[in-house]
Amino acid sequence: MFAQVLVFLPVKAQTTPFFDYAIPANLEAQIRPGMMVLVPFRQKRLPGIVMALAKHPTVPDPLPIDSLLDATPVLTPALLELARWMSTETLTQLHTCVNTMLPPGLRPKKLLRLTPLVTAAPDDMPPRARKLLELLFARGPLRREQINAALRGEDWQRAMTWLQRKGLIQVERTQILPQVQPRIVQLATLVMARDTWTEALNGLRKIESYRAILEFLERESGPVEFEVIRAETGAQTAQIKMLHNRGLLAFSSAEMVRDPLTAMIYVPTTAPPLLPDQQQVWDTLAAALESPDPTPALLLGVTGSGKTEIYLRATERTLTQGRQALILVPEISLTPQTVRRFVLRFPGKVGVWHSAMTEGERYDTWQRARSGDLQVLVGARSALFTPFTHLGLIVLDEEEDSSYKQSQPPMYHTREAAEKLAQLTGAQLLLGSATPSLEAYSRALEGRYRLLQMPRRVLGHQQRISDWQLHLQLPQNRYRTLEEAPQACTTVLPPVQLVDMRAELKAGNRSIFSRVLEENVDQALARHEQVILFLNRRGTATHVFCRDCGWVAQCPKCDIPLTFHRETDSLTCHHCGFHTPMTTRCPACGSARVRAFGLGTEGLEVQVGERWPDARLLRWDRDVARTHATHTHLLTRFATGQADILIGTQMVARGLDLPAVTVVGIISADVGLFLPDFRAAERTFQLLAQVAGRAGRGLLGGRTILQTYHPEHYAIQYAAVHDTVGFARRELAFRETAGYPPFFRLARLLFQHSDARQAEEAAKTLASEIRRMLKQAGLPESDLMGPAPAFFTRARGRYRWHLLLRHFDPPAFLRHLPLPPGWRVDIDPADVL
Repeated sequence: MFAQVLVFLPVKAQTTPFFDYAIPANLEAQIRPGMMVLVPFRQKRLPGIVMALAKHPTVPDPLPIDSLLDATPVLTPALLELARWMSTETLTQLHTCVNTMLPPGLRPKKLLRLTPLVTAAPDDMPPRARKLLELLFARGPLRREQINAALRGEDWQRAMTWLQRKGLIQVERTQILPQVQPRIVQLATLVMARDTWTEALNGLRKIESYRAILEFLERESGPVEFEVIRAETGAQTAQIKMLHNRGLLAFSSAEMVRDPLTAMIYVPTTAPPLLPDQQQVWDTLAAALESPDPTPALLLGVTGSGKTEIYLRATERTLTQGRQALILVPEISLTPQTVRRFVLRFPGKVGVWHSAMTEGERYDTWQRARSGDLQVLVGARSALFTPFTHLGLIVLDEEEDSSYKQSQPPMYHTREAAEKLAQLTGAQLLLGSATPSLEAYSRALEGRYRLLQMPRRVLGHQQRISDWQLHLQLPQNRYRTLEEAPQACTTVLPPVQLVDMRAELKAGNRSIFSRVLEENVDQALARHEQVILFLNRRGTATHVFCRDCGWVAQCPKCDIPLTFHRETDSLTCHHCGFHTPMTTRCPACGSARVRAFGLGTEGLEVQVGERWPDARLLRWDRDVARTHATHTHLLTRFATGQADILIGTQMVARGLDLPAVTVVGIISADVGLFLPDFRAAERTFQLLAQVAGRAGRGLLGGRTILQTYHPEHYAIQYAAVHDTVGFARRELAFRETAGYPPFFRLARLLFQHSDARQAEEAAKTLASEIRRMLKQAGLPESDLMGPAPAFFTRARGRYRWHLLLRHFDPPAFLRHLPLPPGWRVDIDPADVL
């Protein structure tokens, strides 16, 4: 037998980038597709994945496989096929797609090692090359990480190339398979009876401390971790070891699973009765789950309609079938509230997957899923590649979220990859949203997806609401019972009041707060209710300029205005991270009339504090919440009533159930509305509708105040009345006329170079070639837009030019186009900025 092995190196052949290897006799019974093996390759030994088995090789005398690195496949057959599909659809090399699917510890790591071949440096050398060579003379052969540490911040790559071409150094490039080490804990077990303790403890000081350890272990009657013993008794490690020395304790060790949910304590819950809208949707979905080839479904449900309960029911039915479930949510929505619902319903069967987990936690979660210990995984985008062997359900919540699009190769969209994986496994794909993407909604209209709808917001059952009303001492509540189900209660979505800020200016109000917003916040605070103020822009001010000559502080690497942050008194580029101290004098004319202009959440927090000095404020944006732990902490503080006003960016828009919030203020609905991107109106509508849905989720009711300078724009008009279907019809009509997705597909070709002229020339050259190909295929040259500078003309010091190709099948059209180095292709881009 022979194996087709994929090694993790760039290979030009897109169709079959594999290498044939003979399977040794001792491994024939073990080798299967998806396994990781070690193979000889160009005088090296590299890890690879077995993609397929064959009876006959395609080349004569293939080398044998060295060894098997894992006794169980690391990728399922469905994932192997998905990797091939991703490679074809994203025009990305197969090894990159496969590498993306591997967890930490199984992802090959590139190694670079430099060795000097001479003992003295030539006289005529570039300064950086001399510095690098002298470093190698002083310390001997060095790896990439060691050179980076020694020459911190310096670009030594060109010096390396120069030295290699001159034959002065040897450059070794190879790969290793880093192994995540298991977590080993020390355990202690009581081995002596109580009547022997006194004699064994004779001569020790602080005998009561030792007895406390022994009594605790006696109650436990089994091995206990050192860490637990210390926490329960206050003992020191030295005292535990002393008891071992005296023969009272036996030591052992064990491998412990790293599970971020371990510390959470949950009391299992049972499913509540379904409400009428939910029941209708569930009846349809339950029948689909019995089908061997179910049609993908789009669940269009307003905020608060009970979509999560449908996900839970579908998961429960999937588990009873002996299959597994993937619950995908945007990283920003992966809150404890989301995870808690699933852990409560399925204790001991749920894992979580997100970017803030340690490598060890992710590796252990992956292993538990592969072995079958986990049946449900709640996670962000990359959880899609979990090696479930009997996948039965894939849920894509908030399916319109832009984070589902991968921004680095392979630039796949989770929705498309999930649909393909569901097709390969026979799983039910369920997409859920209150404001679905136009791609998903149009597919539902065409019948490619089954459309399920829950148009009413529900709070729950009559008894639960009566209990809440009594607890809150409310004389009445705004929920009404449903005629078809008297035990259930519903309510309308919160009213949204549009405020024309142009009229506020004409009335003499120059504040960022309209009069109606101030009035509503005043009333909410007086009633001890909570408020959310939303502004989708960080910082204190959006740009800094000179009022005398017009100079604007710009990022030297990106050519975009720097944002002023008052807390650090610095100017920061939100694109590349460059930062510099705030300037007080104009570097162009020397004027002291340098001012910060515009508004971000940091500046909004200052102004809110000045207007409502007695309110307890909380800010939630990426500047203050960079980890999941911080997100959890901030959400917990607000949900438990430790703050009155929450100020935030889009982080406050999704996945939050905060019944005490009665007022939501959208400070500026116009942020992002007029960007040169055909999705700008769609993104604005979705964000505004999601933010507006945060109000009125409890018995206290609520309202949203939406401030704008463009109240006539259709995206804002539809968001104000929560009309998703109306917006979709209007926007789809525009897209069809303009020839934009979902009626055509797009491919974005982006070129970056440190020289502006070379970037422009490369874009023009490729544009000419593509127009020639379009003409040859009988397609209009207008299907290629550009070349043009990108909206962000320069990023990280590199000039950016792009082309947009409109086509029914961009990958097929571009597959035979030899792209020069430096080009990046994004099929179905999430944005074109």
